Amino acid sequence: MNRQTSSRNIDLSRARPAGRRISSSGAASARGASGYGASAQRGGSYGAQQRSPYSVSSPGGASASRGTSRGYHEDSQRAPYHEPQRTQSAARHASSRGRKKKKKKTSVGKTVGITLLCVFCVLALAVGSLWWYVETLFDTGDMGQLTKPKPPSSGQESIIPDEMTGTMNILVLGIDYSTEDAVKRDPIGNTDMIMYFRVDATNHTMMMTQFPRDMFVGDIGGASGRINGIFAHSADTKNRVNTLAQYIMQAFGLPIDNYVTIDMDSLREIVDIFNGIEVYVPVTMEFNGSRLEQGWRNLKGAECEFFLRQRKDTSATPRSDIDRLVNHQYFYSALFRRVRTATVPDIIKLVPVVQNYINTDLNTIELIQLGMTVLQTPSSNITIGRVPVARGELYYNNDVMVCAKSETAAFLNEYLRPASDPLTANDIGTPDWPTRSEVIGAEVRRMGEVDAVGGDAEGAPPDAQRAAQQQAQGDGTQPEE
Repeated sequence: MNRQTSSRNIDLSRARPAGRRISSSGAASARGASGYGASAQRGGSYGAQQRSPYSVSSPGGASASRGTSRGYHEDSQRAPYHEPQRTQSAARHASSRGRKKKKKKTSVGKTVGITLLCVFCVLALAVGSLWWYVETLFDTGDMGQLTKPKPPSSGQESIIPDEMTGTMNILVLGIDYSTEDAVKRDPIGNTDMIMYFRVDATNHTMMMTQFPRDMFVGDIGGASGRINGIFAHSADTKNRVNTLAQYIMQAFGLPIDNYVTIDMDSLREIVDIFNGIEVYVPVTMEFNGSRLEQGWRNLKGAECEFFLRQRKDTSATPRSDIDRLVNHQYFYSALFRRVRTATVPDIIKLVPVVQNYINTDLNTIELIQLGMTVLQTPSSNITIGRVPVARGELYYNNDVMVCAKSETAAFLNEYLRPASDPLTANDIGTPDWPTRSEVIGAEVRRMGEVDAVGGDAEGAPPDAQRAAQQQAQGDGTQPEE
């Protein structure tokens, strides 16, 4: 569209001269109401201000009236320039700017507060998720729940004193699901590893008591009459672990607060995750084509399993299951040593093993407390022993080990019972059975002593060397790490 190009007639008489504009008092008053003109101030101390007949354009274009009270000369043609007085509008403008600035500060504070709240919520969510995840790592209570020990049938009071309930008393069971057919798995399994842990988190001490798997218990153990069969032959098929716990509580007067079950197949995977474990093999052993040489060996999963199961080589394990339990002690020493140096990647790799093979009724807090206590307990404060037994006569053609009641009572009184409430041989609730060997004692050792075995041999780990040096100096303790 073409713009019209005809000339425009401009009335020059209506044009305003540049520079100062002079207006009537009425015009000044009108402009003062909206610009920088004189107006009644809101503060009562100023009163009504006298209007000046002169107005000077301010740099912003608005006029300001000059009052005599501000030093203006009415008889001069040109009033001297002074900084324009703030009018009501200017005051509002300045006040508005002040309010905006203050509001900005408040907004920043709110932003920081909201940000911190969001961070807190995210952290709380992360912690809650981690807590839930740790809870799901273990099959909590799938093996059942422990109950209080049943009162003796004779009507006597329980032989478990109240003083023994102030620590963590845990039954640890290693369940063997293997069968003669290597492909199949026994759906129930036998508890071939039975250990009682007394953990004192306050004093950082721990007592480990081994129960021989072949210990005679009679019909409750099934056809073999052994303690490792109580779990499999429990009449309470939904709470098998409680049946075994009840027997130990009543027969030996040991309180059991919680349990942990471990699928023995997991040991192979744990060892392989650690890329093998340095274990001292006390004597060369071989059976059915497998062989381990005496000395320090980095045992992988399958080799470690052979070491832990071996009890049929009469030259290496002449006492059968008793010597097998001694070999277990060397494994525990090696495992403690390796776990103390575990890395974050190691722990991450262990998660699926824990999920698949470990069951417990401990809650998350108790598990963390237990783990921290075990890791912080020096070997000098860990004691390990075994229930004294003697080799018994065959029970339906099965070899059994009979509990030596007098020696067992003495062992329990020294390491697990309060001095004010000792047991006697008559208090031990295992059945009597003829024996055909001398009593094999508890053979109690400090874990530091176990660590020292082989410490002077070639290839010994540094902590084993230190333990051996301390043993040679007659000091059975180890410095805390």
